[in-house]
Amino acid sequence: MEAFRYDLNHLVLHIHFVLDKVTYPGWEDIRNLVNVHSLYWIHEGEGTFMTNTEHKVQAGMLAYLRPGLEMSMRSEPHAPLRMTMVLFDCAEIVYDAVWKDVTPIGKLKLPFLSRYSSPKAEELGELFQGIHQNWFPGVADGAAVSQGQLQILLHKLHQIEQPDWSLTESGALAAFEQIKKHLENGFQENLKIEQLAEEYSISASYLRKLFLKYTGVGPKEYLINLRNEQACRYLTFTEFPIKEIAKLCGYYEEYHFSKMFKQLNGIAPSTYRNRKRSGGEAGGRFSRFIGET
Repeated sequence: MEAFRYDLNHLVLHIHFVLDKVTYPGWEDIRNLVNVHSLYWIHEGEGTFMTNTEHKVQAGMLAYLRPGLEMSMRSEPHAPLRMTMVLFDCAEIVYDAVWKDVTPIGKLKLPFLSRYSSPKAEELGELFQGIHQNWFPGVADGAAVSQGQLQILLHKLHQIEQPDWSLTESGALAAFEQIKKHLENGFQENLKIEQLAEEYSISASYLRKLFLKYTGVGPKEYLINLRNEQACRYLTFTEFPIKEIAKLCGYYEEYHFSKMFKQLNGIAPSTYRNRKRSGGEAGGRFSRFIGET
């Protein structure tokens, strides 16, 4: 199922286990069960969660790990972490006179990291403690109360507007630099900005803000301009046919490439090539794009 398209009124849950984890100074571990949703509430201490980049965590922060996300963790020597971890599956079941099909949810509409201050942090901490205290695995109905409390918790988390605290200055810039480098080295690939943002644990909206701040354009525009710059080079210095240049620049259709090229440069690719070969100027609007960033 596509991420975020679900109704909390139709949400059903199955908790795999709940753990109150007290770590020691310098503790390290990895996320072993990656095919489920996971919530990590930090009660005490400081540490680092590592995905494609490092994310500093501390008391009052919540990490949400979607299924499939690999992560390693460590505690700071001077302030070991204490966390409540809840691992669960969730799905949407719609009732309309009869029960409809079960639709597993691939990702909840929660940021990777959120930070809360009192009294909200105290309230969430108590909810996590309640889920842990009422979790009795192997006992008949031993998960019923915990799953009801998790329903309440998820409802509260969805109602709170939170910035993505994986976007601390260091974490945000590291993700931005990695994605920028990925675009520059792989512009010929079929890249999706939203997928790259998810891969590097940064929200697409914040990624766009960083690109606007440091390059003057958004990530999609940055990718388009990279492809345009390379297309201009191919047209000027090679004999490749336009169809081949389109593929080399990440376009699978010559028509789409030609339309975008004309939009950016004011003339068709063939005209650009002819003018360059005849010594004329082809004045593209982004002819100095890479050198200016």
